[in-house]
Amino acid sequence: MGGEGGGGGEEAYLEVEYVAAPPHPHQEGVGGGEEGDGGVGGGGGGGGGSLSEIPCVINHESEVSCRRDESEVYVPFSFIRSYFEVYGQVEERSDGREVFEWTHSYSRVYQPHTPYLPTNTFLNFELYNVEARDRVKCISATEGVPISTQWQSTGYTYPIQIAQFGWWWTRTSTLNFKTHESPSKGGVTLQLDEGVTQNLLVVSVKLLLKGNSSLTFGVEFKDKKPEVLKIHYIKSERLLLVKDRQIYYGLGEQTGWRHITRNVLIDIHKGAAASPSLRKKFKKVSRSKVQVSWVRVQGEGEVSSVTLSSAEHLQHFYDAADWLLRHQDHRGGWSIPVPRKVIGGVLELEAGWYSAMAQGQAMSLLVRAAHLSGRPQYLAAASRATALFHTNSTQGGVRTFFPGGMVWYEEYPTTPSLFVLNGFIYSLLGLYDLKEYTKDNNSSSSSGQDTIADRLFREGMRSLKTLLPLFDTGWGSLYDLRHFTTHVPPNRARWDYHTTHITQLLLLSSLDPDPVLSSTAERWKDYMNGKRAKHN
Repeated sequence: MGGEGGGGGEEAYLEVEYVAAPPHPHQEGVGGGEEGDGGVGGGGGGGGGSLSEIPCVINHESEVSCRRDESEVYVPFSFIRSYFEVYGQVEERSDGREVFEWTHSYSRVYQPHTPYLPTNTFLNFELYNVEARDRVKCISATEGVPISTQWQSTGYTYPIQIAQFGWWWTRTSTLNFKTHESPSKGGVTLQLDEGVTQNLLVVSVKLLLKGNSSLTFGVEFKDKKPEVLKIHYIKSERLLLVKDRQIYYGLGEQTGWRHITRNVLIDIHKGAAASPSLRKKFKKVSRSKVQVSWVRVQGEGEVSSVTLSSAEHLQHFYDAADWLLRHQDHRGGWSIPVPRKVIGGVLELEAGWYSAMAQGQAMSLLVRAAHLSGRPQYLAAASRATALFHTNSTQGGVRTFFPGGMVWYEEYPTTPSLFVLNGFIYSLLGLYDLKEYTKDNNSSSSSGQDTIADRLFREGMRSLKTLLPLFDTGWGSLYDLRHFTTHVPPNRARWDYHTTHITQLLLLSSLDPDPVLSSTAERWKDYMNGKRAKHN
């Protein structure tokens, strides 16, 4: 914090110019010296003499160890980093020079390069690796979708996370292996050729398990002490179990043929995270050190085919879309089954709440599933998802109003309202995808829902363009407007949310020519480089 920063190790020091008195009450004390001059040699822009230690008293409250020469004072960057929330490190350039790289943000903006369509990729979500996130407990072998631990450690299905999981939807080339489609007792093992399975860690299997049978992958770990990990998929409702250094995933108790797709590396990481005996060695093992060696069916069952690939994005895409079909409720929504404390004692949601962001991202995924498959069920589900946009948050829906009558679709429908910016824009994109796809395809299955989606989108865009300036702090953006509705301190958006705001506005500016969208996005990009709004 403020009183630390002059500790051991190599430290970068920033030059502070002496002044008799500040010429302006808002002037900051950091001067414009050469950041890369490092504080161990001469005095940068000063007289070049040796440095001596001097305490810097910060706002009459705390003290940090600084350095000085005849004309300059150097403040350690570790203090500057925490005090001003900036980032920097010493890096070596290609010409051998060492420089100190200073940045004001740690995130970057995704710049759309192609026109946005409801039938192509969604923003930059094809780059997301949802299943690898720490807050994903594992991928359910029963449902084929991620189990979240974001707000409950035991795990639950989170519609937003499931929709994002589905954006990996481009199939890659695969290598196929097949066994005989006949019952097998005592186990059938398919040995895989080491020369052709390197880096193929996604296994897709069509199988029929009878009785207490199971499917097992043998995964070879290549290290100084080679080891074969066994990952079992069993007929059980148990989500995940690790026993005797073996990992078990439950497939549920259903009977009949089924097609399962598993990312073996992710299953290893999640199993290892749940087991002290495996955690140190396997929680973050790289894909270059593991290889699927064999596949085995234990007991009695049938296997029609085994497919290995570097990815199985299309199957994950349909797993997510089909989960949305199965779990959409009578209100057209996907409720979140855990409570959410936004501000303890002030803004809290009981289990069973709906999210406009979840509704919007589900619509975006379902529209693409309808386009890719031709199945009208997906589009019908996307249309039903608009119903909660007509219901106020006080009645269990996702709609609220800003003073003056501006409508808002809430990611977290609390009372009083929160007005989360990124979640609202994601809901608008879902409405846009639905209205555009139904219009372009003259869908008769939507029963007028394309008109409803269009109206909801237009009303939401009007609110966004009116209220957007309220989220501008002059040097960053706000995550929400809780300070306005609950009189708590403002909730600044951290840099990755700030860049999400910019990416969203850049996309919307390609759909709507109103300059408030593009100009705000460009101004917010400048904030990432340290620029600030003018003051009086």
